[in-house]
Amino acid sequence: MSEFIEKVLAKNVLFTNMPLDIEIKEKGFKGVYKSILYEYNIDLNLAKIGMPIHKGAYIKIPREVTLSVKAYSKNNLYLFNSLVYGIGKESSVRFLIITVPDEIYRVQRRNYVRIPLCEEGFFSIKREFNLKNNENLEQNEKYRFVTKDFSAGGAAIVTKKQLSIGDKILINMKLKDEVVLENIEAEVVREIGQTQFEDNIYGIKFIGITGNLEKELVRFVFKWEIGNVKNNNS
Repeated sequence: MSEFIEKVLAKNVLFTNMPLDIEIKEKGFKGVYKSILYEYNIDLNLAKIGMPIHKGAYIKIPREVTLSVKAYSKNNLYLFNSLVYGIGKESSVRFLIITVPDEIYRVQRRNYVRIPLCEEGFFSIKREFNLKNNENLEQNEKYRFVTKDFSAGGAAIVTKKQLSIGDKILINMKLKDEVVLENIEAEVVREIGQTQFEDNIYGIKFIGITGNLEKELVRFVFKWEIGNVKNNNS
């Protein structure tokens, strides 16, 4: 499975209390230190972060020292280079003021982040679909499903149709009218159980999707995840 690295807007992904690692290579301050994001000023492209501590003492890093910053969310890692802009203190809290570029790099820490998502679609059984094409049948049967969760690698689906592990199906659905899946092959990889209405729940894995579609799905999941975090924090 691939690792995805892409540029994103810092204002969309950095948030208060985000854990940080800051790496300094300059002599006299060299090391990797834990910190935290206190405040991010989007207009000034500056952030207040916790002043690093080493052996119980604050490390007073002077202006213009170069930093490599790693910022952590639940499922992603963000990377950017920075400079120390200044030092500050509020009450007993000491902090560094550092620069933040408009765009930073996002590295997805797990290849396929899974999000709770309820979207309706339909699928065909692959062997029935192939039979239709070979024998010029007018129509193969389509079965409705609803997703319980979704990732770029697959989904959990709820359907009245009974399936078995190893069955190949062809998925058709729209993801929030942003990404269209049309006859995308998937394999049933696990039987999860049943709903209270005795509908079947299966875990499916996408098979042979193109690199471009995979990137579209990763971006869709990332966009949905960021939007959900913002809604929860508002």
